[in-house]
Amino acid sequence: MLDINLFREEKGHNPEIIRESLRRRYANVQDVDAIIDLDKVYRQLLYELENLRKEFNKINKQVAQLKIAKQDATETIAKTEEVKQKIAEKDVEVKDSWAVLKSKLEKIGNLVHDSVPVSDDEANNAVIRTWGEKRLEPKLKNHVELVELLGIADTKKGADVAGGRGYYLKGDGVRLNQALINFGLDFLEKRGYTALQTPFFMRKDVMAKCAQLAQFDEELYKVTFVDCFRDLSSFYVLGWYWYLYKL
Repeated sequence: MLDINLFREEKGHNPEIIRESLRRRYANVQDVDAIIDLDKVYRQLLYELENLRKEFNKINKQVAQLKIAKQDATETIAKTEEVKQKIAEKDVEVKDSWAVLKSKLEKIGNLVHDSVPVSDDEANNAVIRTWGEKRLEPKLKNHVELVELLGIADTKKGADVAGGRGYYLKGDGVRLNQALINFGLDFLEKRGYTALQTPFFMRKDVMAKCAQLAQFDEELYKVTFVDCFRDLSSFYVLGWYWYLYKL
């Protein structure tokens, strides 16, 4: 999800960059204007809420001063209750406004890099680099056929359990996969990287910072807590076990 500040010209940013990115995605450019308008409403409500809180603090001090002076503070206390109610109502407005704004923000993809071809057909994706030469002999088997022929994976049972593209690695397939993992770890650690094993789940709000959930929400594996865990956000399964970083 893009930072809302990127839509704010007064913060030194240029929303036209986001519009151009959307054009390259063949997406609706008017979404940027809608977000800018919603953001203005949100910030105005937030400004009003902050002013009410300042007013509440000011009246509270007056109550304290009246009590110290042993004067009647009944009327002033009534004002604090009135302002407190206004704060509660305004706080709801602010949260509702942000929820609407956030739902729009989640639909905006990351900025498209200048090197990405402008096309709505994935057949026009650019090839960055290749390795080796493509074999063109007749009757070559693809990787799915090969793993089944070698007996190192069961794609049918895997698909029954996990859906399309699911598979069970078995026997030498497990050992081969583990060997590749170990090779990769050794290779990278020799170059100064440190291996980390990540959590198996990621909070929805965290994943939203690095993925366009509005587009892929129904396609992601997730666990939603209910009943006694009703207040917890959905957790999303991470698609990787290892993460390596370099100091």
